[in-house]
Amino acid sequence: MKPFCTFVFSSLLLAFLSHPANAQTKTFSQINSYTTEIDRFIKVNKKHRIFGDVADENSANAKWKEFKTQKVFADSSCYQSAFVYSRNGKVVAANFMFTSPSGDWAHYINYYFRDDGSLAKISARLNTFEGNVSVLRDRYYDDSGKLLHSTVRYLDLQTHKSIKKADFQDMPIPMYRKVSALPFSKLL
Repeated sequence: MKPFCTFVFSSLLLAFLSHPANAQTKTFSQINSYTTEIDRFIKVNKKHRIFGDVADENSANAKWKEFKTQKVFADSSCYQSAFVYSRNGKVVAANFMFTSPSGDWAHYINYYFRDDGSLAKISARLNTFEGNVSVLRDRYYDDSGKLLHSTVRYLDLQTHKSIKKADFQDMPIPMYRKVSALPFSKLL
């Protein structure tokens, strides 16, 4: 290859490899690896802390408290709850469940946090009888809180088969960009 062609090829290759989209893909891949590692950690280490909103269902203000045992939690009537997992003294995951008093819908939202407390990923599943649908969402964030990538899939609630679109009342995903933003962070 002639020197000029080698220079142009090398320059183009360097530009391609340093392009922000490639850096983003690398970050996305790292987040996926990290959250897979956290999922394995949760499966192996069953120890977690349990939090629930004990406010009356008609109350506009949440009142979070920690439950010391699974039995005490099971006997409560919380419509918002979270299981919090820590590794080396740092919160790495908070798995929330939100539901309606009627039980018409349930929203399971898993938040994955990095060692610095920043949000890495949200993985959510909304199951609702309105439209008989499960809505699966994944959102990936960089360490500054910027959304890098998101996906949405719709499944039939009964058959779990993929459907193209669904007619349902959506539920928002609460945003906790840092561990310190969790509604019970003062109890951690």
